[in-house]
Amino acid sequence: MDPFIAYSIPIQGLKVGIHHFRYALDQDFFRHFEDTPIGVSLIDVDMELDKRSDMFLLAFSMKGWVEVVCDRCTALIKLPLSIQSRLIVKYGDAEGETEDEVVFIHRETSHFNVSKYLYEFSVLALPITNTYDCQNDPNPPCNREVLQYLEQNDASKKSNPVWDALKDFKTEE
Repeated sequence: MDPFIAYSIPIQGLKVGIHHFRYALDQDFFRHFEDTPIGVSLIDVDMELDKRSDMFLLAFSMKGWVEVVCDRCTALIKLPLSIQSRLIVKYGDAEGETEDEVVFIHRETSHFNVSKYLYEFSVLALPITNTYDCQNDPNPPCNREVLQYLEQNDASKKSNPVWDALKDFKTEE
């Protein structure tokens, strides 16, 4: 059975107008993608589909968390994610071709599967560094030992005379 059948929208049966869909993406969703950087997670998706006679517009609002190792203290954290994205689907001859935020499908296409777009938007929302301001959390998940070690090393950092001399070096134009 296709694990992504729940993300397939029956576009032939939809009337012109606005339609709403809700999805919950968790580790069971992400494990179907090869080499996924997302494991334990929960992302709620509100999708608005505006069907028109010649195309349909999809507006995605995604909010949730992904469990990752903190780059600062190495503790497991629930990194918050928030994603707003759009996708335009037009009818044309070149099915599957994409052009920026535009996807082309045949007019006879009965279903449109959004699973790959949900995956792409989620992965693109991952930050470069896995940290967040957890000091505002009631019980921060921080590894205190690692943070204390980092503070000690930062305080004992001595200036390097070579780098200090290079900072003053200026080139003439």
